[in-house]
Amino acid sequence: MTRLAPGTGEVLVGADDGDDAGVIRYGDRALIATVDFIPPVCDDPVRFGRIAAANSLSDVWAMGGRPLFALNLCAFPRAAPAEALAAILEGAAATVAEAGAALLGGHSVRDPELKFGLAVVGDAAPDRLLTHRGARPGQAVVLTKPLGTGVLINAFKADRLDEAALEPALAEMERTNAAAAALALELGATAATDVTGFGLAGHAWNLARRSEVRLRLDFDALPVLPGFYEMVAAGVSTGCTPGNHLAVAAGLETPPGMSDAELELLADPQTSGGLLATLPRAGAETMVERLVAAGHRAAVIGTVAPGPARLEILRTE
Repeated sequence: MTRLAPGTGEVLVGADDGDDAGVIRYGDRALIATVDFIPPVCDDPVRFGRIAAANSLSDVWAMGGRPLFALNLCAFPRAAPAEALAAILEGAAATVAEAGAALLGGHSVRDPELKFGLAVVGDAAPDRLLTHRGARPGQAVVLTKPLGTGVLINAFKADRLDEAALEPALAEMERTNAAAAALALELGATAATDVTGFGLAGHAWNLARRSEVRLRLDFDALPVLPGFYEMVAAGVSTGCTPGNHLAVAAGLETPPGMSDAELELLADPQTSGGLLATLPRAGAETMVERLVAAGHRAAVIGTVAPGPARLEILRTE
């Protein structure tokens, strides 16, 4: 059934689709709308602003679009220093500008816990949207950033990890998905999502069930941030991890003998994570080669097989 947005046009992707952003057709373009905000992930306010902006912009790239404009969403405590708040906005503005988008203002409220993010509008060609429904049997699966930010951020907040040890995670979170998205479109991707709060397993399961395919992921091919397993061994986890495990239980198959730490990695919630994209094998290999040459830790991590919908985790023999 055609869904209409009053006074605008057809809804291409709505709330019922459970995708990364909402999309309407407007003239001959698809307009993409998304919103996200997060609490601080580090002590440097400029870097936090950049990471929060990269995280918010990511949903547009995950849909195959380009960001057009953004609005700040600020929840700032009264006691927060004005210079720190200005630095957060400065960092976000720099990332938005680098994305080729305009920052048009925003809204602020007083809140006991600092949070910051963006509402973002982008556009795409309607016939080139990347959605959760587009994965096709025979394709390869690419992941464009390493995993582990959830545990590492919590370890830093608990003083189990210093900022120098957090640096690899900060660098990845600060990196936008613009280059990865452009390559995915160029090389024939038909489905994508960004790996964020639901963890790799949650977002991969969303792709599998919406596309009605089996995603077969090679656990040993997954890129992992340094320090993740050490922090898990020290008892660090996240509040989202149990719920993420529960959300995929009906569709997940894992090989015998996986450790608790390895299962933790599958459910670890990511901040400003990479793209998970499906595309033809040759295109996937080229995409990874070009991203790695540019300094990204991307990898081909699996394949798409015919349904019924399942998420299968495999081990390299």
